[in-house]
Amino acid sequence: MNAVIKLARLETKMFFRDRLSVFWTFLFPVVMIWLFGSMFGDTAMGNFSFAELFVPSWIGVNIVTTSFFTLGTVLAGYRETGVLRRYKSTPLASWKILAAHTLQGTVIFGISAVLLMVFGMLMYDLHLPVYIGSTLLALLISILAFFPFALFITSLAKNTQAAAAISSLFLNLMLFLSGATFPLEFMPTVLQYASKILPLYYVIELLRGTWNEGPITDYGLEVMILLSIGVVSVFLASRFFRWSDK
Repeated sequence: MNAVIKLARLETKMFFRDRLSVFWTFLFPVVMIWLFGSMFGDTAMGNFSFAELFVPSWIGVNIVTTSFFTLGTVLAGYRETGVLRRYKSTPLASWKILAAHTLQGTVIFGISAVLLMVFGMLMYDLHLPVYIGSTLLALLISILAFFPFALFITSLAKNTQAAAAISSLFLNLMLFLSGATFPLEFMPTVLQYASKILPLYYVIELLRGTWNEGPITDYGLEVMILLSIGVVSVFLASRFFRWSDK
C-alpha cells in the first residue's frame, strides 16, 4: 500500500499543476452554482431551497467529471503515450496502479465536495446533511459505480482526443438530462423516461434524498442500480481495459 500512496501522491501533484483540470474540477461547479443561485437562490423548489437541491446535485456531477476526466481520460493519455506500458514493466502490480489512480481521484473529488458544501453554506445557508452517515455512504456507492464505469467507457477510445470526446458527450448528456441542472418536471415525458437510463440520475436522487429527507435505507432501488452498474463496469473494464494502444 505504500507504493499505492506514493503513486497517488505523485498523480495528485501533477493534477494540481494542470490549471485547466483545477478549473473544471473546483472552480467551474462553484461558478455554476453561483450562476443558478443568482437566478433561483431565493426561490423555494417544492419543499426545498435552491441550495438543498443544487449543491448535492453538483457534488454528484463532480463525481462524473472526476471519474471521466481525472481518471479515465488521463489513463487513456497514459496508454497513448506509453506510460502504462512502462508501468507494466515495473515490479508494481497492475491493480496497484489502478488503485493509486482511484485513490487520487477520490481525494480530488473529496476536496471538491467539501469546497462546494462550504460555498453553499456561506452563500445560501445550506445545512449539513440530515443523515450525514447515509450521505457519505451514498457518495462511496456513487464512486464505486462511476469510477469503473468511466474506466470501461474510456478504455474503448483509441486515443486521448477520442476519450475526451466520449467523456464530454457523456457528461453533457447526464448534466442536462439527469435533473442536475434543470428540473425533470419541466421536460417532455420522453426525456423524463430517458433520464432514468443515465447513472447520474440515481446518484442525484440518492444524494438529494439522504441530504434532505431520509436515510439510505429509504433508497434501496437507487443503491441497487448503482451497485449493479459498478459490478458490471468492473467486469467490462477488466475485460476491455488496455495497457497499450497496440
